[in-house]
Amino acid sequence: MFDRDRFDLLHRITREVEDLGRVRFPTRDIVFANSPRAIHELFVEKAKHFAKSPSVRGPLYPLAGEGLFTSEGELWRKQRRMMSPVFHRAKIDALADVMVECAEHACASWSDGGVVDIAHETTRIAMNVAGRTLFGMDTSDEADEIGRALTVSLDWANYALRATPVLLQMEVRLALLRGADRSNVLARPLNALAARLERPIMWPTKRNRKMQSAIALLDARVQRMIDQRRASNAAQHDFLSHLLHARDDDGGAMSDKQLRDEILTIFIAGHETTATGLAWAMYSLARNPPLYARARATVDALGGRPPVVSDLESLEFLGCVFKESLRLYPPVYLMGRIATTDTSLAGHAIPKHTVIVVSPLALHRRADLWTQPLRFDPDRFSSANAARQPQDAYIPFGDGPRICIGAHFAQLEAPLVLARLFQRADFKLASDVPILPDNSATLRPRNGVPMNIRLRPTYAREVSSSLTT
Repeated sequence: MFDRDRFDLLHRITREVEDLGRVRFPTRDIVFANSPRAIHELFVEKAKHFAKSPSVRGPLYPLAGEGLFTSEGELWRKQRRMMSPVFHRAKIDALADVMVECAEHACASWSDGGVVDIAHETTRIAMNVAGRTLFGMDTSDEADEIGRALTVSLDWANYALRATPVLLQMEVRLALLRGADRSNVLARPLNALAARLERPIMWPTKRNRKMQSAIALLDARVQRMIDQRRASNAAQHDFLSHLLHARDDDGGAMSDKQLRDEILTIFIAGHETTATGLAWAMYSLARNPPLYARARATVDALGGRPPVVSDLESLEFLGCVFKESLRLYPPVYLMGRIATTDTSLAGHAIPKHTVIVVSPLALHRRADLWTQPLRFDPDRFSSANAARQPQDAYIPFGDGPRICIGAHFAQLEAPLVLARLFQRADFKLASDVPILPDNSATLRPRNGVPMNIRLRPTYAREVSSSLTT
């Protein structure tokens, strides 16, 4: 089921699993945690008893390495401490104008009456926002090439979730770790061998070679960016400069490999969640004319001027639209942990090395937590209603110590970008055929979101005047 129809399996978990449920896979049983109580224990109360699952670390290692999303232990704590100041709310709020400019740049390529893939457009926008705000680079000319490389890498990670060679390698590693637990004499060599098996063995297959080519392209782009910044005398205060000047407690700088891992991790996280959430938000609004009209009226109240941070209160509905799209279509729809000690969850014993999986998609669609859970209803997240949600019933960014460091970044960017897009054009789905999620590493819309574009009259006149000039 996981291979053939993953979402059917997750919907079955929604219906059948209250706190914990055991799912039998060919190599081992995996426990799904599916209640706010169990998830709060896992992510918050007992976070120190769990590490990132090898089913997450392994498939993502070629792309993310030891970046913030996949690293563990003292390395993760050190990296998180160094990065947190960059993602302070006030510093992120100062980037709002750039976010709006990137949306404006995308609109400039649209023609009145044309058809565009909104999922492609939101990816270009979010990628350029991440590039300019975090790394001081304009990705607009390279967005498609970088996007293809990231897609190949994420598709490989999705393949590795169920590939027999990768699964067997993970099982051998876990067997070595269990053997090390039982033998004081052999503990050191067994742990050392297990550490070597943490990264997937890249057998010389066509799929692996394609993935390695994509990674090589990304590596080259990142290294070029690092080299250019080091050669520049211009003072900049973005994420990249922070990483380049960061020092350990002993005064040492990050290696280029660690820089590469952190840059790619933050770049991917900085655009993938927002781009996917925006695409689903546009799709959901287009399917709900009353909500679409309400979104447009919210934007029209700005009078045509570009949105700014101080408008966020009046743009609350657009923020709710984005949050509701993340509820129904959480981009990271599977999160994994592995027990590092014997422990318990929701009153059940959890032996060491047990793999625990959480699916925000399954949790977000529980009928006992959400009224009419399949209905797109942004008002669930209005300031009047949000406080009524059970704790940890909504986790698109995770929770606890490892909650996404860029959550505020995404939730600031989304309403501002939506506002600018709705100021510039009207959107209508090019087809009535429902769009389904892709069975990939993130919950992208399958085959994109084709939409007909009609430029708003004021903007159309601006474009016409510009072309005439």
